[in-house]
Amino acid sequence: MDKFNFPDGKSTLHTLWWEAMCMGEKDAFLNLYKGLYRSLAGFGLRVHADSEMVTDTLNQVFLELWEKHDKLPRVEQVESYLRTILKRKILKRIAQEQRLNKAISVIVTEDEALLEMPYEELIVKIQSDELVKNSLLAALEKLTPQQRKLIQLRFYDGLSYEDVAKRTQLTVRTAYNTIYSALKFLRTQLKF
Repeated sequence: MDKFNFPDGKSTLHTLWWEAMCMGEKDAFLNLYKGLYRSLAGFGLRVHADSEMVTDTLNQVFLELWEKHDKLPRVEQVESYLRTILKRKILKRIAQEQRLNKAISVIVTEDEALLEMPYEELIVKIQSDELVKNSLLAALEKLTPQQRKLIQLRFYDGLSYEDVAKRTQLTVRTAYNTIYSALKFLRTQLKF
């Protein structure tokens, strides 16, 4: 009999495997994987019908579990906990795919418009885009290092104000005010 098989019911068994996994027991992790994989995959397919994406996401969940096993919280309802994590990751991937598809459609539309544009107009557009880019870079250089960092995190990395605040150890209000004043300065520099 496997040293982690207990006859107290599935939920208790999963909890015991979870606790053992958190202590670094590979057998417990493998038992948890084998014991919950099929159920979690079925749940994932109810969240999103793309079986390849669900399988990939579920494998990522288990990989992250093992990588962080020593930092995981104590969990009583392991399957429910993993369902929540899986659902969040699937929804996040769906949102990322939607953003990517939207960006691609914008690029394709712009590329089609560029192909139809007369040569002279295309040259003017490229030069004006380059001028705007250079003006923006020059204006960004005039910001304080903290303002540049917060602008980078908020607009280039796409973080929320809350995430920017956590990353920089500022309050949300300070992050917001700093970004607001930086944008105000950039508008004056770029004459928006």
